[in-house]
Amino acid sequence: MLEMNKKTQKRLLRAFTLIELLVVIAIIAILAGMLLPVLSKAKGKAQQVKCSSNLRQINLALSMYADDFDNKIPPRISGGPNWISALLPYHNNPEIVICPSDRFKAEETQKRSYIINGFNDFFAITLSKKEFEEFREWTGSKPMKLSSVRFPSETIMFGEKKQERYDVHMDFYQGDGNDVEAIDQNKHNASGPESRDGGSNFAFADGSVRLLKYGESLSPENL
Repeated sequence: MLEMNKKTQKRLLRAFTLIELLVVIAIIAILAGMLLPVLSKAKGKAQQVKCSSNLRQINLALSMYADDFDNKIPPRISGGPNWISALLPYHNNPEIVICPSDRFKAEETQKRSYIINGFNDFFAITLSKKEFEEFREWTGSKPMKLSSVRFPSETIMFGEKKQERYDVHMDFYQGDGNDVEAIDQNKHNASGPESRDGGSNFAFADGSVRLLKYGESLSPENL
């Protein structure tokens, strides 16, 4: 009789140990469910900070380029020696034009997360009618000086583009107005690509970089 009680006790002990294990697993699952969104948000914040740092370095490269070229920024050229190749010698790091939020395929050749202001307003005012028509058709472009920007702290120089776009400039005359179509207004958010509760990084003509909420970049100071 005593031997049977010992066996029964062992079975009960094993049963309680299993229940305790299930409770622990359930607690771990609950904690994981609570922590994953926090970790995802932290990762997203880290990517946003890295993108901001990239834009700051690109803006610095632009400033050094302008110092060497009579205060001028790279000319508005869709193909050929545009700002991407023009600024490379001043930062010497092809990786800074890629935001870690973007996931480019290995075979893609145009890996770039950023886009530069085309300054259509400036050229519309300063070019002759003939020159401006050439400007619109991408058959001619004069360089613009940084000193022409009247409100540098409020004028966007670089922004984050949508990953699938290959546009070079924020430009009314490239595509159907890619200042709207190509710019990613919400690259950094914690609620998915369809939400509008995040924003994107933008570099300004004074060298600063700021995160603008969805839609705020569509009405900066113009020239």
